Amino acid sequence: MEEEKSKYNAKLDLKSITQQQSCFDKNWILQLNQHEDIQDFICLICKQVANNPMEIDCPQHKNMDESLIIGENCLKQFLNQNPNSCPIEPHDNCLYSQNRLAKRYINELDVICPQQFQQEREQQLQISTQKEHEEGDIPGFVSCNFKGKVKQVNDHLEHSCRLQMVKCWFESFGCDHICLKSAIHDHLISNMKLHFDLVIKSIRQYQEEINKLNLENETLKVELQLKGKKDEEITHLKQQLEQYQKDNLQLNSVQKTTFVEIEKLKKDIKSKENKIQKIKQKMQVTEKQIIQQQQKFEQINENKEEQKQNIINDNSSTSIINTDFELVRSFKLINTFTGQTSY
Repeated sequence: MEEEKSKYNAKLDLKSITQQQSCFDKNWILQLNQHEDIQDFICLICKQVANNPMEIDCPQHKNMDESLIIGENCLKQFLNQNPNSCPIEPHDNCLYSQNRLAKRYINELDVICPQQFQQEREQQLQISTQKEHEEGDIPGFVSCNFKGKVKQVNDHLEHSCRLQMVKCWFESFGCDHICLKSAIHDHLISNMKLHFDLVIKSIRQYQEEINKLNLENETLKVELQLKGKKDEEITHLKQQLEQYQKDNLQLNSVQKTTFVEIEKLKKDIKSKENKIQKIKQKMQVTEKQIIQQQQKFEQINENKEEQKQNIINDNSSTSIINTDFELVRSFKLINTFTGQTSY
């Protein structure tokens, strides 16, 4: 089994190289061709026969006589690893183009099956190692007699090669057997019970997986219901939040209006305070004036009383004088009368 897997991996590597457009093994091409047939088409990087040949067109190499051919894949790898360089000699701005004539020539070269070539290499290795086999085919090996053009190799490997390795049809159920395509039928027949057991085991595993998935599904349903309730709560909270935001906007509007009114009232109060202050100042002036007037009035009253008293005093003096005068006069009259009487 391990030996077959090793062969299978080796053939897969060869096939993948062909599909990835890597250059062709020179020894494989030389099985049906001469060295002079391919010497102008050797890749300058890997030294194998160029696959999808590209020609270097840099003006720095125009005087070189040799063919400047490189396989497309090798050139891409080189430029990726060495940006702004050239595989011929170091310089910037490498120029290249596809050589269609060389590509057509290489595609028309005669070759044997690449898997048969690989198998013969393994046979030669076994012969040189074990030295137990005679010339000719080694027992137990299937041969592929394909001979064709390089351009026909991919189609041959995919559809008609007898050395094509395949995996067991029951690989998805756990059988990892690998064998030649021609031997797969025998494997299927001789291992029917093994495959049946693998299928039953897989079915049981699938059933367990289905049960597990059903359980997970039920759990998800419960979680979904809880999530639905949470979503309702979230929706309700969102509505409350929106209402709060609306109320907040209204409150802000009211606050702004109130603020404007307060500012207006402050201005009115300030204006009234100014008026009151002016009135107070006027009242103070008026009070001063009243006090002054009162003082003047009191002074006038005092003056009047004084004048009145003076008048009274003057009147009293006049009366006394008059009385005295009358007394004197009376006395004179008495004396006169008395004198007359004495006669």
